[in-house]
Amino acid sequence: MNEYEYIYMKKRKDFGRYCNFDDVECKIIGQIDRSPECGNMYVEQTILNLVLDNIADFSEHSVNTARVQTKSRIMIHTEGGWPKEVDYSEAQDTLKFRKRLEKDPAFVASVKQLTKQTVMCLEQNNTIDLFEHYFQLEEPDHLPENLTMKTVALFKDPSDEKRSVTKIGWHPEGPTKIVGSYSNLRFQRMTDEMPMASFIWDVNERNVPLTELRTTSPLICCQFNSKNSDLLIGGSYNGILNYYDLRKGPTPLYKSSVEVSHYDPVYDVVWLQSKTGTECASVSSDGRLLFWDVRKMSEVTDECLLTDGNKDEPKTLGGVSLEWMQEAGPTKFLVGSEHGITLACTKRPKKAVEIGTWFGAEDRGGYGAHFGPVYCVKRNPFHVKYFLTVGDWCCKMWMEELKGPMMQTPYYPSFLSSACWSPTRAGVFFVSRHDGRLDTWDYFYRMNEVSLSQKVSDYALTSLNVQAQGGFIAVGDAEGTITLLQLCDGLVDPAPNEKNLIGQMFDRETKREKNLEQIKKQSGAKEPKAEVKNDGITIDQADYQGREKAFFGEVGMTGDDLGTNLTGIKAASGGK
Repeated sequence: MNEYEYIYMKKRKDFGRYCNFDDVECKIIGQIDRSPECGNMYVEQTILNLVLDNIADFSEHSVNTARVQTKSRIMIHTEGGWPKEVDYSEAQDTLKFRKRLEKDPAFVASVKQLTKQTVMCLEQNNTIDLFEHYFQLEEPDHLPENLTMKTVALFKDPSDEKRSVTKIGWHPEGPTKIVGSYSNLRFQRMTDEMPMASFIWDVNERNVPLTELRTTSPLICCQFNSKNSDLLIGGSYNGILNYYDLRKGPTPLYKSSVEVSHYDPVYDVVWLQSKTGTECASVSSDGRLLFWDVRKMSEVTDECLLTDGNKDEPKTLGGVSLEWMQEAGPTKFLVGSEHGITLACTKRPKKAVEIGTWFGAEDRGGYGAHFGPVYCVKRNPFHVKYFLTVGDWCCKMWMEELKGPMMQTPYYPSFLSSACWSPTRAGVFFVSRHDGRLDTWDYFYRMNEVSLSQKVSDYALTSLNVQAQGGFIAVGDAEGTITLLQLCDGLVDPAPNEKNLIGQMFDRETKREKNLEQIKKQSGAKEPKAEVKNDGITIDQADYQGREKAFFGEVGMTGDDLGTNLTGIKAASGGK
């Protein structure tokens, strides 16, 4: 490759005149005189300081304390920072120094000055900005939300003649099937054409029942077996128990013998926890609690006569509700009676069933019995010592160690028929009413009023039951319709530490009731004050004298001898 070279040439004259610098004297070319008036023509620029960095700016705030200027000082790091001339190990030297320091006027002035500065810091720390969002990033323990429940399905009784849904039972394996017991409990209102069958419904099939349970007498209660969902036990209106095996057909596989069965309608049945899974219990208004083994329905395994506990003339109490829970103890049973009293029964092996407590019986130290039958008894699934009863126009909360109610709801304008605790939230329970409304109580949120009231039906609600997972609730009415409701997350998901807080609330109410009972006993044990009976009227002396003085004081008369006294009354009445 060839390399080329280019040469550029230019003459000197084309560069122009060359520079030639010489030192010369300075001379004034022009002069401008100072004129301050011209300064008004200009605007003075404000001095701006601009700092650019990547550090966030912080401004002084009302809640910030004043800055403290620190300074390093030498101190002996022993107790109190004693001066060098004081031996801190000698108690006499330190005591003398303290006394001398306390008498020093400068010490008192220093303490007062430090106190003023401390008060100012405390006041600054306590200052609150009304426009600042405090605790913005913190999450509350329990935030009340808008509670809702949505109707999912309606299961209507296919029979022409209307019957009430007396009991509802959920399938133990999930919200897939429900069994409804249909009957007419109004006395002598059952016609000859009244259908006898009850039905099992599939949640996903709402038009036609999945299975029909046939019987010669209407079923008042029916429940699935927790171990084998193909087995059911049902109590009839005529007092006979029916044992169903769905694998064998819709008719009862076994029936209890008439001789050993109940004399009145069987109002409630429960399956018991056993190795075979064949044991159950039933209660009726005939005043008997019977225990069965479904493999041999011709006889009862045990029996308990429900009485008021009077040794001389015991009265039979008809049972209308039954509660049993494995967590509370396999031997403990709660029975709600027709007289508004709840009975606690104990069934021990190889011993007769005993009645231990009569909750609400006044003759046994209790109070607060319902004015009508106890239609429902339900234990709290998280705190099994506490249970809920429903009767007349209110719900009452009880504790096993107390014979009186611990808490109760306000009286409703309509009659209550049933109640059920939420299986997932310790402080939530549901109540069905005869005006067609379903009320939800949330004791974790508030105890003085209902958290949610839902209109479910135009007819009286007769029964309800919550599914084991807590997401669905089935409600039956007097026209034979079962309404399936889906609960919102606020009624299903437990709040943080809800179980412990509800337990503390129950313990607090229990202690309060025990203290009141103790005060009542102490006040009843005191000696009565002096009393005088005048014509059958009991007069307390201190109370009478106080009222007498108050009366004469109101009319403007004072003195110790005014009016009469009890001695005069006693003398005038002939010493009575």
